[in-house]
Amino acid sequence: MNFYSGINISPSDTTADPSAWTRSARSWQNDLSAAGRTSVEVEWFGMYSTLSSANDALRAIRIGNVQIGSASRTKRAETIAQFTQAATLMVIALNYDQGYYLDETKDLTKPEVLASLTRISRKALRDSALKKLDATIALANANTFTTETGWANGVTYHNTDIAKIANTMAAMLLTFYPRDDGETSTAGVVDWAKVASYASKGMSTGTPDTLAYSGDGCTAWCQDMMPWFTDYSSGRISTRVAHFIDPATQLDPYPLGIGNPQPNSPDKRMGDGSFGDATLEDVYSNVPKTPNAGTDFSWSATGEVFRPDRGYYHQSNIGITRWDASGKEDPNGQYAGYGYSPVITPMMNDLLWAEAKLRQNDAAGAATLIDKTRVTRGGLSSAALAVATPGSPADGPCMSNGKLAKDGTACTLWSELLYEYEIELLQMGPASYWNQRRLPLVKATAWERATACRKTGCTPNPNTIFNGPRYIQGLIPGTPREMPVPAKELAIKAEAFYTFGGKQPAKGTEAP
Repeated sequence: MNFYSGINISPSDTTADPSAWTRSARSWQNDLSAAGRTSVEVEWFGMYSTLSSANDALRAIRIGNVQIGSASRTKRAETIAQFTQAATLMVIALNYDQGYYLDETKDLTKPEVLASLTRISRKALRDSALKKLDATIALANANTFTTETGWANGVTYHNTDIAKIANTMAAMLLTFYPRDDGETSTAGVVDWAKVASYASKGMSTGTPDTLAYSGDGCTAWCQDMMPWFTDYSSGRISTRVAHFIDPATQLDPYPLGIGNPQPNSPDKRMGDGSFGDATLEDVYSNVPKTPNAGTDFSWSATGEVFRPDRGYYHQSNIGITRWDASGKEDPNGQYAGYGYSPVITPMMNDLLWAEAKLRQNDAAGAATLIDKTRVTRGGLSSAALAVATPGSPADGPCMSNGKLAKDGTACTLWSELLYEYEIELLQMGPASYWNQRRLPLVKATAWERATACRKTGCTPNPNTIFNGPRYIQGLIPGTPREMPVPAKELAIKAEAFYTFGGKQPAKGTEAP
């Protein structure tokens, strides 16, 4: 479901506020007759199917006293089943307004148990998922094991890895739970001390861990955002983000019919946008890799690769090739869904930890963590230089030139954190969406698209479009902030269908 589709921007919007732009914002299609209903169904039924398998395993071990070869192998299976139980409940709590709480104690083969099932609030689901993550951490720390190679299609984990991954997921659950800035700002909705505690034991601590698997060409193991975007003939990053990374060359909105030139960003993750070799030029219109190539992003001379009727917003000259280990779109690699495929990175843990520190007034501690990506990966100036000006989430992202995207003033510590989130969450499933929905909606007051006017002596061109305000952070109005219970599920008990987004409420009425 594409919530940005149908944005129609014209020269008449030169100075108009973005809230006045013509926009066909749509709700989730939650009706049995709607083809788009599958967007709502896939995670609901996928998660509950997985949860059912985890519960079966835990019921066999904990209630049926089943032994799997040996005591240690049984504890390993119990830990991974507990981890799976926690992860599925976490995803449901983050994506839906309500859901069923099911664990190994509920035997759904008994008619009376099935008949008594009722849904609980997302808050109750979050709290339940957190308890299951705590149980996973305890089990993983209490037992020594290594997972089977087949469980992640060739990637194995030690018990200590599982404990750290569960800690990071707990930090994610708490941080990404709010559906909007109002919830994030409400006292007690997010326990930032808990976020910091979990992250301090998470995936970036000690020897860094990445939750990943090995892709098999998308037969059974496939993280859609990896092959679709690594092949940058089929996926591009928004010019909104590209503009943050190189405001001098990557103009936003995309200059239709003109495109953006090759970048020259101070951020080493983009660099000069060169990538691959001359054999790719016919397909990708790339510049073969130079010593100034970026680690994450690649430029193409062909920017308009998507359906024009879906709007300007997603046309872009910048692709993301961070996880292409071949460096040349090898069809035996991530390009075609093969090879190492991350789901959660240690960088995410560092940024969650940094935010928790920043919200608890430890600016220096936050800066140290921000620098692990900002300086180590990006080669930008240290966040320590901004400790004296922490700012707030309403600052919106910094740009690589050290200026706020919203007004061209000096970057704050918060804005540097937000910039890192924009880059490091890319391709990490729904993490970017979860992050944006909880942040304040920020407008750039003078975006100056045609002149990239963020330097001394620069004069905006008043006769070119998009010199006016521009959304640069947060979900645009009309975007759903959570999913409803699927119509297919509601129909079982003849319950009324409902949805979120568009002209409907953006989220449920439940207090966070």
